[in-house]
Amino acid sequence: MGERKSKEGLSVKEIEAYAKRHRFEVFFSLIFILACLFTFAMWGAGWSIICATVGALIGIFFPGKVEHFSKMTFQFVFRHETGTQLVLAIVALILTIFIPPLYFLILGLHGGKSLRHFAIEEHNSNPKK
Repeated sequence: MGERKSKEGLSVKEIEAYAKRHRFEVFFSLIFILACLFTFAMWGAGWSIICATVGALIGIFFPGKVEHFSKMTFQFVFRHETGTQLVLAIVALILTIFIPPLYFLILGLHGGKSLRHFAIEEHNSNPKK
């Protein structure tokens, strides 16, 4: 049996294989694209900017708490079997549709934590001139 080709030349099987190999990238990309689209449709960009800013400030001042919360969340998800993980992913996608600023808050939390970490790391690795 021949594989069905789409107009771009990729088969469905190739797309499925890519999505399986890069499931986290596909999931988070989908989450943030949906959050972007639905924030304009339902909330307005202002709320998302405010949530990202608040998240960044919290991430800068409380990086340990943000990291601890993230680790607990991912441990909770990956402790379950694949079917339950799929249900949790679908719930996350549904929340993206109805509460998109929540995902910008999460993005801000991790952005602030990472910026603080990189700044401290660079400061400590470069001796003063």
